Parts: sequence; structure tokens; C-alpha cells
Amino acid sequence: MKKKIRTLFEYRELSKLMKDSKIKGKKALTKHLIQLQISIYKLDQYLESNWKIKKSELNKYWKEIHKDMLACGVPKSKLAEYSKHIQKYQSHELKLRSGKMPTEGSPEYYYYYKSCDVRLMRQIIYDRAKDLNTKYTLPDWRYFDLVTEVNDDVEDMFEDLETINGNYALIARWEFGKKESIKMIEEFLDYISEKNITRYEKRKSASNYKFIYKMTKKQIKITRELLYKNNNKLKKKEIKEAILFRHLS
Repeated sequence: MKKKIRTLFEYRELSKLMKDSKIKGKKALTKHLIQLQISIYKLDQYLESNWKIKKSELNKYWKEIHKDMLACGVPKSKLAEYSKHIQKYQSHELKLRSGKMPTEGSPEYYYYYKSCDVRLMRQIIYDRAKDLNTKYTLPDWRYFDLVTEVNDDVEDMFEDLETINGNYALIARWEFGKKESIKMIEEFLDYISEKNITRYEKRKSASNYKFIYKMTKKQIKITRELLYKNNNKLKKKEIKEAILFRHLS
């Protein structure tokens, strides 16, 4: 799991943030961030593996998450504030059990909350490294985080057949079919691309947004290609037999 998390930190450019910052005790903070991500993954695994959820079990996972947040330097007074987006995404996952699909809302809304764990890591790093704002601000990462979250869903379409997971791309395929679901994701990628270009035009003289712009553009291209590749591989029988869809049928 630690190897997976280190790969995630590299992929989401969290490692770059650490390198670019003047944080004291980088190794210690990295260790605490990895442990925090492990605790969040354990909560995810519980939600993905169990249709019936016990509040007492959720409380145990949250106790560990809050303990790790404190170790990362989050003040006790801010635990609720810093946890609220993960709590929100948890509520989305729980609503799957009553048939409320992520596709009922906009993909931007859904993916914003699905990127909650990465945004929490960024927030903690920025709290410790005020100097980073002179290079790129927290809002500068919005569209990069959205497209990489879409990429994760598209990449995990086969893996998520075996879990109870709010995979927007997979659920859209189940609900609307191959052609329409691809169109939905394509339109969202177009939207991210337009927003990325607009932000670059506004920010290029005031920050290092060019780096984020290029990385976002790269991930849009990769995600488009993977979207077609995996949808072409995915069979109707596999979708029909997916764990989540069997529960909902």
C-alpha cells in the first residue's frame, strides 16, 4: 500500500510540492501524509467491500484519520473543517446504496469531492509552506486534480467491477451505454481543457501555472485515449455482473 501511495504522490505532483517548498522536516511530514492516506484508503476499502455499513465501524476509521491529521500538524480546532469534503464524498458513496447515482449531478461537482483526499494533502502541505503561494496557489491545482480523478475512474473501470464504488465513468456506461457515456466524459474533458487554457492566460505572468497547465493538458490527452481503449474492451456481460449493479438491479 505504501508503494501505491508513493506512486499516487508522484502522479498528483504532491512530491513536487514537497520538493519546491521550504518545509522543515520534509521526511517526517511525508511519513505522516502517507499514514494519513493509508487510513483514508482503509475507509474506502470498507465502503467498497460492504453493502451494509455500520456507523460504529465508520467511527473507528474516522478516529484513525483524525489521529493522523493531528500528526500532520492540523490543529484540533480544524479537524471538522478539514474533514468535511471527505465526509461529503463518503455520503455520496453511501447514497449508492439507495440508488442515488453520481450521474444525477454534474461531473465537476462529483469529481471535485472525489479528489478530496488529494486536496487535503495539498492543504496540509500549503499550511506548512506559505512560500508555495508565490509559485502556484491551491486553486491553481483544481483542473489538474479533476482530470487526474477522471483518469483514475477510467483506468479502474475493470477493477471497480468487483467493488461497490462510485466510479462515474463505469456507472455512466451502465446507465447510458457506451456511446453516450463516452460523450459525457469527453464533454467534461473539453470543459476542463477550456478552463485550463483560460486560467493559464490569466495566470501565466503571475505564477508558474505553465507547469500545471502542461501537466493538465497531458493528462487530458492520456485520459481521452484510455477512455476509448477501456470502453472498447469492456463487455456488456461484465457490466451486468458488476457487484454494485447486481445490488441495484
